[in-house]
Amino acid sequence: MSSVRKFLATVAVACLGAMSMAANASAAFPERQITIVIGFPPGGADVFTRMIADYMEKKLGVPVIVENRPGASGTIGATAVANAKPDGYTILFATNGNAANAKLLYPNLAYDPQELTPIMKLGTSSMVIAAGAQQPYKDIKEFIAYVKEHPGEVSVAHPGVGGLGHVAMEWLVDELDLDLKIIPYTGSGTLIPDLLAGHVQASSDSMPSYLSYVQEGKARYLAQLGAERNPLMPEDVPTLKESGIDFESYIWYSLLGPKGMDPEAVRVINQTVTEYLNLPETAEALAKLSITPEPTTPEGLAETIEKELATWGPVIEKAGIKLE
Repeated sequence: MSSVRKFLATVAVACLGAMSMAANASAAFPERQITIVIGFPPGGADVFTRMIADYMEKKLGVPVIVENRPGASGTIGATAVANAKPDGYTILFATNGNAANAKLLYPNLAYDPQELTPIMKLGTSSMVIAAGAQQPYKDIKEFIAYVKEHPGEVSVAHPGVGGLGHVAMEWLVDELDLDLKIIPYTGSGTLIPDLLAGHVQASSDSMPSYLSYVQEGKARYLAQLGAERNPLMPEDVPTLKESGIDFESYIWYSLLGPKGMDPEAVRVINQTVTEYLNLPETAEALAKLSITPEPTTPEGLAETIEKELATWGPVIEKAGIKLE
């Protein structure tokens, strides 16, 4: 080969390499708008999602929007993400329900939560057993004693069939052999007025829903269901474990993507959101929502999902809870 031809060949190879590098550079994540889908209406967890989106937008330099797709306990939004392109531009903000327990509750679920790509766990919020301030029991031990003294007379409410408040109470009833009625409501908003009025004697629900009523002296927490005391809770509220009941349950929040999501997108989102959750001002802001930041690796979230399914699978099966 002549020196000219060799030169041209070298230039051609160099050009191809440069083009390849340019293509890779232009494909760096993210290049365009990211959508975070949440399967719940505005308010509550939606506020947390928007806080994350705002930080991601500032840090990554692309629009990050939150799209509410409520319905069917968050599974409508999760299904939309499961069917999205796995390029990292459509991700899911999820809770225990649509990130794990939906697999146990819906026989015809349109997606498999364990096939979604785990990005990270974000944080937790306490589950509690609460009662109206007029009730005679002051803590979980007194409540259990009261139930046993009044078999079949006590009603405990929860905010939705198949939710964590429901399955947690099913576990307690079975484990402690309690004779009480479990009453479903359609959300905490309809439940709490009946609790305060004494129409139901207790509730199994998320801690934030009751905080203002506890502060006003209209309700009290009987127990918190987490493994350790939540620093956002009043100091005198014991955990179930402290009360001699080996049980823990809490709401956790997470980010997931479609099956086979681009690993670089997973890395960038995890790194960015972890940075945000580790800021002191973030912990301060989340405390107002009664959320404790607990960022994890993708592997940490996968382990959380696996543990959730192992914990609640037998309970849900024994109670015969199924949703359509």
